[in-house]
Amino acid sequence: MVVYFLSRRNSEAIIDVLNAKKDSYEKQIKELKKRHNDEIIERDKLIAKYHETISIIEKKYAEKEKQLSSKEKKRIKEIVETSKGEADVVRKEIEKSFGFTFIE
Repeated sequence: MVVYFLSRRNSEAIIDVLNAKKDSYEKQIKELKKRHNDEIIERDKLIAKYHETISIIEKKYAEKEKQLSSKEKKRIKEIVETSKGEADVVRKEIEKSFGFTFIE
């Protein structure tokens, strides 16, 4: 009977330790899940910011490209007007201004 009480007391202590560890693990898991969700929210915000920035850059690029295209058209018109329609002069000036090479 003494053995029964001693072993019973030890098993209750072991059960208490296991329950305490279980509670600790559950708290850790809960905290990890919270941190994970916070990181996902932060990541989503950063992704949205990235897409917004890319969109702004693409719009600025399109505007600059359009402006450059207008400048190129003006330059070509100027070359044609100053050369008075001479094909060789127009070709040479366009090659010189834009870095093209004329191939026949």
